[in-house]
Amino acid sequence: MNLSEIILLNVIFIFFPLSIYLFYIAHNHNVSKEENNMFFGLALFSSLYLLIKFGFKIYFNVPALSINIPIFLAYFKNRKAEAIVLSIFVMIYYFVCYDFNFYFLLIEYVFFYLLYSMNNRFKINDYVFAIFLIVLKGLFFYLSLHYYGTNNTLLTSPFEFFALFISSVISIVLIIFCLKIGDEILKFHMNIRELEQEKQIRLSLFKITHEIKNPLAVMKGYVDMFDVNNDDHGKRYIPIIKGEIDRTLILLQDFLTMTKINIDKELIDINLLLEEVCNSMRPLLNENKIDFITKISRNEIYIFGDYNRLNQVIINLVKNSIESFSTDKNKWIKIYTKLTKKNIVIFIEDNGSGISKENLEKIKEPFFTTKNRGTGLGVSLSSEIILAHKGEINYYSEIEVGTKVELIIPIKKDYLS
Repeated sequence: MNLSEIILLNVIFIFFPLSIYLFYIAHNHNVSKEENNMFFGLALFSSLYLLIKFGFKIYFNVPALSINIPIFLAYFKNRKAEAIVLSIFVMIYYFVCYDFNFYFLLIEYVFFYLLYSMNNRFKINDYVFAIFLIVLKGLFFYLSLHYYGTNNTLLTSPFEFFALFISSVISIVLIIFCLKIGDEILKFHMNIRELEQEKQIRLSLFKITHEIKNPLAVMKGYVDMFDVNNDDHGKRYIPIIKGEIDRTLILLQDFLTMTKINIDKELIDINLLLEEVCNSMRPLLNENKIDFITKISRNEIYIFGDYNRLNQVIINLVKNSIESFSTDKNKWIKIYTKLTKKNIVIFIEDNGSGISKENLEKIKEPFFTTKNRGTGLGVSLSSEIILAHKGEINYYSEIEVGTKVELIIPIKKDYLS
């Protein structure tokens, strides 16, 4: 079997379960973050199973390095628990099938975990880091095979080891590339879905406006005809006007029920959420030639919150900052945090055109907007979401200086205990 066939099989065994995961997430409208994590973990374990079950039978020892790729992918996606469990499975496999020294294997995979932790701080390019991990794994494998293992007949020629190493390097690069493309397609699909939801909201607003307009027109007509000195008008018109008022109130109540915000709280790492938002927004900021300055702690800070809703709020605030620039001056947006005894404070600051004092007082009002095509619901909705998290959102701005938004969200009570 030639090298290209080996690489193709590697990619199929690893990426096939991941592609099913991406397809499922893209087409399921109600996947929670918990379910997302579960299905991604299942895809990684399925990839490992396929490599072990079929890879060795088809091309003997070449998957010996490739079985580590699911572990590295788990690290790339910040899934530490899955990475650790996968590492244990692979260590047991090496120990049982290759007679490798278990203590040496343990040191090796602890070292990989430490490298992952360091990469979280310094953020090396994914492709460079992936190749670096495979090179290290190749070195460890060689040492285990020739010095710390009892089975030295697994690889009989330098070419076989070279094929093992090269196939793993190319495979992980291709898989990361495919995953990145998959993530971009998924984000595009989610944006399309959000546009559809916005379209539905606009349609709902149109319908409710139309429905309320009818009883108001009826009431106005009867009020115009009403003669206070005519008792017959009072007896005939007042019940009709009252009935139309009741109908309007029912319509409004139905609309409020329909648009009520549902908050699904879970334990989440707020710094990880901020980091993911920053990564997703960076291409848009680069396209608009805006310097993006972030200062987010690498420490895990947990809150009880709705991941998707908070993600929505922060993205909305960053987009507002992007739209605030009216000139091509040196543009920048900053995101940074501050930790207090009870709260995490998130600041989103820009040097845009700013907001007048008069408009700043009205900014949280529904339907208030200074944009030509704005709905005036974004800031109001963000405020409502933060309020549902028992937090608060504050705006500070000055014309031609910029705007600073302050999000205050309670942290998990026993976080600092």
